[in-house]
Amino acid sequence: MKTIYFATGNAGKVISLQRYFKQNDINIDIERVSVDMIEPQADTSTEVALAKARQAYAQLKKPVLVDDSSFHISALGGFPGPYIKYMLSTIGIVGILEFLKHHDDRSAYFLSSLVYIDDLGQEHIFEDEPYKGTIAERVADVNADNSWSDLHKIFIPAGTDKVLAELSDDERKSLDTKGDSYAAFSEWIKTA
Repeated sequence: MKTIYFATGNAGKVISLQRYFKQNDINIDIERVSVDMIEPQADTSTEVALAKARQAYAQLKKPVLVDDSSFHISALGGFPGPYIKYMLSTIGIVGILEFLKHHDDRSAYFLSSLVYIDDLGQEHIFEDEPYKGTIAERVADVNADNSWSDLHKIFIPAGTDKVLAELSDDERKSLDTKGDSYAAFSEWIKTA
C-alpha cells in the first residue's frame, strides 16, 4: 500500500484527510510524521506550506504532505493571516474577541494550502477558496476534540449559527466545501 507522510503535529488534520480518502475510496495510508522545520515568515499560507514541504522532503526523502492555514479577520485588515499560530499562542481566542469588542464587522475566513511533494520530488499545490464566516461574541463552552484549533470555538461558518466546534460531522459535511484543498488533493491523488 502506498503511504503519504503528513508532516504535521495536528492530528485533526490527519483525521480530516483520512475522512476525505474514505469518502473517495482512496486506499492510501496516511502516516503522521514529526519533522523539525523552521516556520518561515511569509505573506501567504501557500508560501509557508511550500517552504515547510521542501524542508520535510529534504529530511524524509519520501512523499510528503504539508498543510498551512491562515485566518483572516476583516476588521483587522486581514490580520493575522499566516501568523495565526503565533497569535493563538500569545493572546489566544479571548484576545481575538477583545480586539473585536468595538467592531461591528466580525467577518473572517480561513484559507488552507496543501503542498504535496511526490516520490520524484515534484511539487503539487492545492489551495482553498476562502472558508467564510463570522466570529462569535463569546467563546463556546464546548469540548472540541475533533477540532484543529481553538478558533473552532469562535468561528461561525457561513450558513449556520453555530461555531465549528458545535457542529456534528454531518453538519460540517453539509456546508459548502467547494474549493476545499483537501477535497482537491483527494480527487487528484485518486488518479495520480
